[in-house]
Amino acid sequence: MAAFCALAGASHAQQKPAQAAPSATADQMADFFSRIGDQIYDDCIFELSQEQIEVQQALIEAYSQQGATNAQARKLAVKQIRPPKLSANCERIRGLPKAAPSIPAAPTAQPQPNVTVAAAPPEEKKPQAKPLPKVASDMNSNAVVLANRQVLPQWDCAPGVDFVTIKRNGYERKLTGGEICNPFQDVVKEVPAWASEFRLGYTIRTGRVFVVASDARLNGKTIAWAISGREVCRNNPDPDCLAARAVGPLPPGEYSFASGKENRVSWGPKTKRLVSGIYLSKLYHKERFTPAQTAAIMSRGNIAIHVRLKGEMSEACLGLEPKGWTYVSSLIKDGRATGVNVYIDEPHPQLAEAPPVVTASSFSLTSLFNN
Repeated sequence: MAAFCALAGASHAQQKPAQAAPSATADQMADFFSRIGDQIYDDCIFELSQEQIEVQQALIEAYSQQGATNAQARKLAVKQIRPPKLSANCERIRGLPKAAPSIPAAPTAQPQPNVTVAAAPPEEKKPQAKPLPKVASDMNSNAVVLANRQVLPQWDCAPGVDFVTIKRNGYERKLTGGEICNPFQDVVKEVPAWASEFRLGYTIRTGRVFVVASDARLNGKTIAWAISGREVCRNNPDPDCLAARAVGPLPPGEYSFASGKENRVSWGPKTKRLVSGIYLSKLYHKERFTPAQTAAIMSRGNIAIHVRLKGEMSEACLGLEPKGWTYVSSLIKDGRATGVNVYIDEPHPQLAEAPPVVTASSFSLTSLFNN
């Protein structure tokens, strides 16, 4: 957002003040920002996310424990965890403020004789709310429940790949070159243009995003791949993982988007990026869960589809790679994707490919001493 404001501010310094009414200028500014705002958020990410910042700091500690000097550890962590490179479209958008309307200089106040201005009454002090009692966090209780779980083998580091282990929110995470082990390739397979309405499908165990449709030509076809869940619960359909807030993958069931196409993809202030919120309307496999697990699953919130940046994972959401997010979000925004069905196991084994994970890594522990 700081870059957005600086972008607009740069244009004002380049143009002479326009002699326009303040209300007209405000309308022009509102129109300008509404036209380019979505483009900026779609194509330009200017800063690290909070999770990336935390991962970067944890990497510095991990590299130092491996024997790197503080300077070496910092240099490597900063090199590995950084915002994505600005796209060509973003660079184009950055040139748009030259056409932005100017803000006129504030009019000089005219003296008004014989006018008495009353002093403002003292501001009434509002009573301060009493602090709430501290309670055990969901994260801590989750850690106890999941203490004996292991990362599923398909998401663990491949043999021969060097990694360092960090701790975040009480959980261990293996990283190689600043990235989580075995991320998905950014694979996108477009849905035929003639397919106007269909639902998105997602398989928790494999991470596959696909088409759910009555048309046999479309049903089950792969679109992309997405991570759901963190650490030991990444794409792990264990009932305790599904019930674990902020750690587990999104629960199985049927989800709807926000009403109105204009609201289906919106700016997430906490994630500082565009997201598509999805809302659980029907839970699948209730017979597999205890009453306590069911209650925990139904109370989980903030489920969304979003882009996943380097080093991040995804809590209770679908974290797509950049190209995957751009395409899937366009399907949602255009109204072609009408909802989401989430399955524990693959409903189309005859069509599903093996997850396209990236197992190779150029990271080596010896690089800690060569930077």
